[in-house]
Amino acid sequence: MTTPQQKQPIHLSGSVHDPSWNPHNLVSRRLREACNIHASRLSERTTISSSVSSANAPPPTEIYNQVIHPLARASLPRSSCPQPPLDDAITGGGSSVACNVHFSGMNVKLDPLERAAPHRIVVPENEIEDGLMEPRGEMDGTNYGVLWNEQRSATWNAISALATMCDEVEELDKTFESQILPSIVLFSADDYEAPSTYTITPALKKASKKDIFDEDAKAKRESALLARIGKFVPALQLASNGTVRLRRLVKNMVVQLGGCSTPAAVPFYFDRSAAGDENGAGTTSNVLNGEGGNKIDSAADDKGNKDQLGVRGSAAQNKNSFLGEQPPIFGKGVSLIHLVKAIGTALRILIAVDTAIATNTDLQEAWAMYKDIVMEWSEEKRIENIESLERMMVQIEFNILSSRSFIAAIEQNFDPRGRFQSAKFHLHDEIISILLTLYGQYCERINTEYETSERLDCVGVYGLYVLYRHLLPPNLVPDAKLHKSLWSVFPAMCPILELYGPLHFIPREFMMIHAPYEAVKGCSATIHDIRAESASLVLKWDGSFAARVAKIRLDSLGWLASADSELSSTVNSSLSDDDFNLPASIASIERATSCILRGLKIAYSASILLRGQLVSHRSLELNVHSSHMSSILALVEVLKSIEKMLRVRRRAAVLSFQRSTLKMISSNILKRFDRVRSYVDQTSASIELLKSPEKARSVARISACLSALEGVLKGTSSFSPIRRYSAAFSVAACTDPMLFEAFAPDDLRAVEGHIKDLNQISSIEDVLSLVCDCSFLYFYRDLIPNFIELLQHGNVASSTSRLQLLVSALSDPERILKCVKHLDKDVLSGSTLCFYGYEKFVLLVLKEEYVAPICDMIETDLRLAIHAKNAENSKNSSISCVDKRLRSIINAPPIHFCQKQISLKKEVEIHLEKIFYNLCTLNLNDCKTYSEMRVLAEERYGLHILDPCLPDGSLELDLDFIDILRDLSSFVSRFNYNMIEQSFVERMPKYGEKYLRTVNVKCTSAALKQHGLGVVASSVNVSYKILAKKFQQFTQFLAADYVKSLLAKEVRWYMHQKNDGNSIYPFERAASLAKEINKQGQTSSGITVLDQCRIFLTEMGNIIAFVRIMRASKRKVLTDQMPFLPSSVDPMLGKIDFFEESGSHAKFEMEVCVTAILNKPDPDYIRAFVNVFKGVVSKSDNSFMNGFFCMVPALCLCWMESSLQGKEMMHKKNITKDGYYVDDGFAVGLSFCLSVLGQVKQYESLNWFKSIQSKYAADEDDLVEKKNAEEVKRNAKISAAKQSSWFVSGTNEKEQDEDYDELTMLKMMRKRLEGNRREMAMLFFSLHGAQSFFKDIRSSS
Repeated sequence: MTTPQQKQPIHLSGSVHDPSWNPHNLVSRRLREACNIHASRLSERTTISSSVSSANAPPPTEIYNQVIHPLARASLPRSSCPQPPLDDAITGGGSSVACNVHFSGMNVKLDPLERAAPHRIVVPENEIEDGLMEPRGEMDGTNYGVLWNEQRSATWNAISALATMCDEVEELDKTFESQILPSIVLFSADDYEAPSTYTITPALKKASKKDIFDEDAKAKRESALLARIGKFVPALQLASNGTVRLRRLVKNMVVQLGGCSTPAAVPFYFDRSAAGDENGAGTTSNVLNGEGGNKIDSAADDKGNKDQLGVRGSAAQNKNSFLGEQPPIFGKGVSLIHLVKAIGTALRILIAVDTAIATNTDLQEAWAMYKDIVMEWSEEKRIENIESLERMMVQIEFNILSSRSFIAAIEQNFDPRGRFQSAKFHLHDEIISILLTLYGQYCERINTEYETSERLDCVGVYGLYVLYRHLLPPNLVPDAKLHKSLWSVFPAMCPILELYGPLHFIPREFMMIHAPYEAVKGCSATIHDIRAESASLVLKWDGSFAARVAKIRLDSLGWLASADSELSSTVNSSLSDDDFNLPASIASIERATSCILRGLKIAYSASILLRGQLVSHRSLELNVHSSHMSSILALVEVLKSIEKMLRVRRRAAVLSFQRSTLKMISSNILKRFDRVRSYVDQTSASIELLKSPEKARSVARISACLSALEGVLKGTSSFSPIRRYSAAFSVAACTDPMLFEAFAPDDLRAVEGHIKDLNQISSIEDVLSLVCDCSFLYFYRDLIPNFIELLQHGNVASSTSRLQLLVSALSDPERILKCVKHLDKDVLSGSTLCFYGYEKFVLLVLKEEYVAPICDMIETDLRLAIHAKNAENSKNSSISCVDKRLRSIINAPPIHFCQKQISLKKEVEIHLEKIFYNLCTLNLNDCKTYSEMRVLAEERYGLHILDPCLPDGSLELDLDFIDILRDLSSFVSRFNYNMIEQSFVERMPKYGEKYLRTVNVKCTSAALKQHGLGVVASSVNVSYKILAKKFQQFTQFLAADYVKSLLAKEVRWYMHQKNDGNSIYPFERAASLAKEINKQGQTSSGITVLDQCRIFLTEMGNIIAFVRIMRASKRKVLTDQMPFLPSSVDPMLGKIDFFEESGSHAKFEMEVCVTAILNKPDPDYIRAFVNVFKGVVSKSDNSFMNGFFCMVPALCLCWMESSLQGKEMMHKKNITKDGYYVDDGFAVGLSFCLSVLGQVKQYESLNWFKSIQSKYAADEDDLVEKKNAEEVKRNAKISAAKQSSWFVSGTNEKEQDEDYDELTMLKMMRKRLEGNRREMAMLFFSLHGAQSFFKDIRSSS
């Protein structure tokens, strides 16, 4: 069968007046999807593929002398499917053929992932390979071997078929739980509906009431419903197919229940006499009364081998005489309780679907409008082939929208050919016997610590009771005791329970609707009375609700501690391979398994109590008491704690213990059957067995069951549902009166207990997902604000971990909200808008109920701390207490909600940034306070709060930028420049201060943000004026006659030395020049002339450095603003039409401004200064400045002495103006003057740095020689003193003291030399760095 083409969906929700709408495509696609897709895409994984039919079935082939039926080849895709599909379109998932037809020619091995055909799981592999199995119906039963093989084949076929049907019911249950029921319940969910319960106001409520009489609102609502029902049709088709499949499965399983107990309902597979049976039920094997068997038979007749058909025809004639004598497939006393459980599960699903449809008024209203429009168009004959659409709508309405799927399932004809009647078999007796057993077992476990899913299973029990009432003949009276027990026992323990989400089930109300029995006294009441009595019971149990929750919470805390240690990976790691002890290992595995099961029991108890409390109050319109909110929250935390422990924290240990435990359980089950196997082997070898065909059949059946059980339990260490069902049916089919000697009832009960343990252990993942799933909280989302408020007012130390558990529970609805396909979806992510609404609602509640109070507490704490600091009252215990409480919350890990990460620390930072910015804009005088709060927040809580970048005038103490500009001349004289840190450092602090003030790029950047970038131009102008004044003073110094003559003399001497080949300016020459200049005396301020020139150069360098810092600060401000500007103009904008509205013109102007900012070059003020001064110098007579480069060495020596004196002053207690530790302004000023005068190359030709290095190296060598000579002299005197007499010792001591003083002086001279060398090295490094400021200017010149 080819896969139908996927077309663009067309819905009836489109415009009614759209002439292009053609329902033919809709009808054809819908029918193909409903009838074919489930038969191809879904059912290609089943045992019998829909691709095999009477028309296209290939003929049988022979491989290794075995006949391979086409159905065997079609069953191969099932081997790659872990679970059966929804529908197979022929037999409905349950096999309709003998198992030997399926496995013939197959060679599928089992693996831990359980990917094998169901029949291959049950039938032993050696039986397949040996070719012992033959199709049933080909032997007459007179031979012992034939009888033996025939019975084994029938038994295996029965076990396989029953297990397959139960497995499919379980798969359908998961499908309805995850896809169909959420779609129906959430039909009317909207993206705005989620936050409505939290943010709706009384005004909105009044407006919603007025919408009833508003025609426009009513029309919009009807249009929205029509659009939604059009998109909902695929979901309805899926639900319709699911309910049809469940109906067929119910009929199939009920027929199998009778077929396993009566011989009259056992036709042979190739019996053509039953071809006309209703729904194909008569063409199945003796066990599987599925549908579609006539097609299989006809396919075999049309395409099969003629010789094979001849043999089968003769075998069928021999069987006609043996048909009346053939016994049931299973012996007497075999209880198919698992099959009846599966029937109850199927009925429970149908009850839930009917309840979901009946309670959804919006869906019913939308479907009614949908039908009216289709009928209107049909009467007007606006479209063709409307009959197909109407036929599809009729099928959907009958199958699901009539809310009668459960009634349709129990009103089927379960004996279409009268086989049960002819065999005088009462099917209702078989059902009621198992029903009583199940009901008793369920009621014993309800409200105990061993309760798991018994409440939901009881819904299936009530459905089975209605089925029993339908099967009961009219001339018989129903069992009054059973009816009274169903009316009184279970409803007294559980008056109302949850089916799914908001759907509830009231047992007495269900009985009054579907199975009333007024003849029984006290077993009838009105719906109102039933609900009132249920409400009174719920209110009565509310008194003990808190105590029950406290017990569960206490048990969970103890279990979490024990599970964390018991399932730890380090428990058994200390044992080496030599110390391995099998009994100890088994005991360890048993303890770990018991711990895991204990956690599951606690999770079941918490889930049952939580769901029951919520659904009972919501369905009966009872208010949840405020004191119960904490208990409900505790149950949610218990569920998520257990899930986190078993599925996250100790997942590896759970999986490892799971495999070991399953092997142990399998081994224990097989050990119980050792005596049975011995008994069967001895009996089968006995000659007396040939005399009793009935006993031979029993032994053959038990042997087949044991072989199947061994194959199932030994095949793998993991057990899928179908494998577990196969084991359960194999154990059930082994029960026989003849085995009571070898297999006691106690052994049977022990095996049944092992089977239950096997089910629990093998399905731990599914059980945890089901029990700990809190997706139902979506329907009770109005309680979420109360939960968050409880956490916020609770213990702060544990609130973060509890919040993560609650948020994990609130993330569970994501699964059901994303799988609903009829709601509007986001184009990018594909998620529904309903999910976005729910996500937005939860985040809003978290922000307002949890994050906002914490932000307020932190803000209050910071304000109180700053207030206490300003008031000089730091001893405040309340502040430190709040600090300790909040620190643990801030440092907690992020919270994960619906694949999103919520960082509480980040939220607090954003809140404080917003508050600080808003309040700073109101009053700029508070900027200092909020700056201190930012620093305190980082110190106490580790919060990194960004600077609001507002005019903050108090960031850098009281040194304001405007004050600097007002007295820039004083600033450059009182501050020294630090080139490395790009800052100015104060020379001498103010009186009483113990720190030095600094001005750096950060300070000036804040000043520019405060006063604006316009002050840059003003500061450059002020700097230029002061720089011109200082340069004029410098030129006046050089123009002095005495200085000019000395420089001219020095230039002539240097040129003469250079012509002689000596290009290194000597140190002694520089020192002598400095002495000559200083002979002019001192200035009025008491400093030498050379120091005055040095100060001029330093102040000019400070001005240049100040301008450079201004430029860097401007760049920093612009850089901080760049992230808010686009990198380029958007090319998609194109030309802007100025005749458009003003908004577009404003956008164009904005783009022009941004482009201008991005493309405008940054002006270089230093280059401008150099060019201006160079032009002025070149126009005037500057011959007296040509020898300035020869004065540089003398200035360097002067700077070195001054720097050393300043650093020595820093170590004194009273620091004067001459005390400083850095002065890079001299290097910048010297480089500026050399660049302006164009004497950089002349200065470099002096090789002054090499001269200094040579001088200091020679001095160091001289000092080393002197030191060595003194040490030699001293050592000689010491040795001579030792040889002299005692009366000359006084003279030797004086000589030794003189020698010691000489060595001390040499050490001091060397230390001084090292200091000079270090200072000169720092000067040359600074000078080299300063020259890079003017390097581009020199190269361009």
